[in-house]
Amino acid sequence: MGSTRTAWHVLLVALLNQRGSRRFEVRSEVPLSNEPLRADYLLLRRSAGPSEPAGTLKKLWDLLPRDTIVEFKSIGRPYRRRNLDRLCSYLHLYCADEPERIERRSDLCGVLLVPSRTRSLDADVAELGMEWGDLGGGYWRVEGGAFALLIVEIDAAAEAEDDDLLRLFGHGEARTVEARRWLSQQLGAEEIAMEIHELEGFDEVVRKLLATLPPERVLSAYAPEQRMAGLPPEQRMAGLPPEQRVAGLPPEQVLLALPDEVLHALSDSYLDTLSAETRAAIRARIGR
Repeated sequence: MGSTRTAWHVLLVALLNQRGSRRFEVRSEVPLSNEPLRADYLLLRRSAGPSEPAGTLKKLWDLLPRDTIVEFKSIGRPYRRRNLDRLCSYLHLYCADEPERIERRSDLCGVLLVPSRTRSLDADVAELGMEWGDLGGGYWRVEGGAFALLIVEIDAAAEAEDDDLLRLFGHGEARTVEARRWLSQQLGAEEIAMEIHELEGFDEVVRKLLATLPPERVLSAYAPEQRMAGLPPEQRMAGLPPEQRVAGLPPEQVLLALPDEVLHALSDSYLDTLSAETRAAIRARIGR
């Protein structure tokens, strides 16, 4: 597990191979994970001063110690069996590697953000011998581990705190113009748009935005190549929710389903990353 391999490590594996039990295979320097050891987010407390009201996850911040490792499970990539073990391993590794910051185990906490509790999550908590403690409003403290562990159900927290932006990250639908404007701005921001365009879940993000628009706005945004030959889009898509209207489309075609106000927010440098056909279609609609 150490980061430094010594000559004694080489000699020990030779000893185990030569004189160890023949019932066991001995391997050395073995990666223990198919994925890189990289937490989603690390929250570092800036000061111990008075708390200020937060705009999202309002109940969470006052529950956090000095350092917090956060893992987020989305709608498109939900919680999977033993993801909780991975978060716990991150906590142990961070504690071992940061002795100057983490003087006591109480200085470190783990947070798992999920749209809602699932049977696999409940099973993992039970298998690890932990117990749920209800903090109310979608917040839970899972007790019994070496570190404090908080689990936040996004759907419940968004409803309890009436946080329309937080609803975007769960099963709920945004209800306000503010949420649609915020999501449109993020998609139009150059540094964000360039980063997420090719990532898994991009089309899901766009569908969330489309779901906030009235049906007639969604239909008017469709390019001719996305329509069924010989039929107007109203006849082809009548009665379908927005997410079904774009189901199965590749990301660039989903972009063409966005309203003009969102496309206007896309930077020229981001448009340059798109295919020539998509870029031409978008420029024709927004006039630049």
